[in-house]
Amino acid sequence: MNHKKSERPLRLAAVLILAAAVVLSLGRAAWGAKNVILMVSDGAGFNTWMATDMYRGKPGKQVYDQSEWVRLGCTTFTLNRSGKPTGDDKQDRRIVYDPAKAWDATPRSNKPGDFAGYAYLKTTATDSAASATALATGRKTYNGAINWSNADRPMLGQTIAEIAKTRGKSVGVVSSVPWSHATPAGLGGAHNRSRGNCDEIANEMLAADWLDVIMGAGNPDYDNDGVPVPDGKRRNYKYVGGEETWKALKSGRGGWKLIESKEDFEALTSGPTPPKVLGTAQVAATLQERRGSGRSIIAYTDVKGAEPPDVPFIPNVPTLATMTKAALNCLDDNPDGFYLMIEGGAVDWANHANRPRRMIEEQTDFVRAVEAVVAWIESHGGWDETLLILTADHDCGLIWGPESKTTAFAPIRDRGPGKLPGIVYNSGGHSNSLVPLMARGPGSRRFAELIKGQDERAAAVWRFSGRYVDNTDIFTVMKGEVVGAEQ
Repeated sequence: MNHKKSERPLRLAAVLILAAAVVLSLGRAAWGAKNVILMVSDGAGFNTWMATDMYRGKPGKQVYDQSEWVRLGCTTFTLNRSGKPTGDDKQDRRIVYDPAKAWDATPRSNKPGDFAGYAYLKTTATDSAASATALATGRKTYNGAINWSNADRPMLGQTIAEIAKTRGKSVGVVSSVPWSHATPAGLGGAHNRSRGNCDEIANEMLAADWLDVIMGAGNPDYDNDGVPVPDGKRRNYKYVGGEETWKALKSGRGGWKLIESKEDFEALTSGPTPPKVLGTAQVAATLQERRGSGRSIIAYTDVKGAEPPDVPFIPNVPTLATMTKAALNCLDDNPDGFYLMIEGGAVDWANHANRPRRMIEEQTDFVRAVEAVVAWIESHGGWDETLLILTADHDCGLIWGPESKTTAFAPIRDRGPGKLPGIVYNSGGHSNSLVPLMARGPGSRRFAELIKGQDERAAAVWRFSGRYVDNTDIFTVMKGEVVGAEQ
């Protein structure tokens, strides 16, 4: 028998298989990621992430702490300090992140916590709308703008959501706060002069041909404890597009499959799904963070710094992780992939109210959603197909350690698993501090080409390289993977 002759077909087959694998690999690299997932923990600066890791007993041990991940800082400053269009695209250089100003420990007076660095960070901050616009379009704008330029024009067709749809991808947004709020609105491709026009924003999102999945809170039929609003009591329809829009959705009109119950969200985590899903959980303001207040009309805070009493979790409301799994199951049928934004929106609400326990609850819920996404990626094509980016839209609360009112930037203290870390809020608002950025998958290494600077103090305190990019660079990387070689 001629063994050499019989081995030739086997060798040829092996060569062809190897060649095919190389072509597929090169093709994916050339054409970008199949799926792009952006996860935003609203208002979560570095110390929010660190405090939560400490409470969970996992500092340095989270899925995003692994060596395969890109770990950087990210700047979040806005175009200017205006709350309305001023007619140009000139960057106000006074609010561009400056490490020297950010870490200035010079006391300004004898008042506790009155340090130059704190003041700089508190007076140069973005809001969620301008930050969402930067993430969604790669352009800076004024505070309050939802994909609306400082020249007073909508950025039509320029958002990552709209671009993804033109490339044949499915598109979705998920949030733990009302789905027409600033971050899901901006990263879902809405356009509005003011984030406050939530009814207009909701109706645009519902009419948008690029959105396939929308999930969040804001249900007008329930209060903040998930209790039905009694007949005759005022309902807040603003976040769902108004009373007429809501009634149409409830009656099955409008082209969306409306789901509300926890059981419906859980059912969507597997099996067949409708083409367009609107998930509006049975709760008013947030999935859980506002529980105990009972009001159906949304308010940020009652008494700043006052922790609410222990209140059981609302039983009829899904977690952010459950919503995330449902959204992934709805979107993953598309062979061309998808773009999905997931927001832990109520982290910001807890930090505004200076409520550390609720902050840790909300950030934990967000991290569990991250873990759900990582598990999905690893069972659906792996990291060669999906780009995952984790970040925050801005810092909120200027959280530092117990001595930070007398010693600027005193570190937070780890008191062990299950114990509240030693932290103090130095603000009830946003700050211009660096926020974390972690990324893995196709395109993640491109962030190294977009470095804007290096903050040595941040590197020492938060244990990363200190190198940072800008939030507009996140759009650049996402667009590069969505558009691929066509860019």
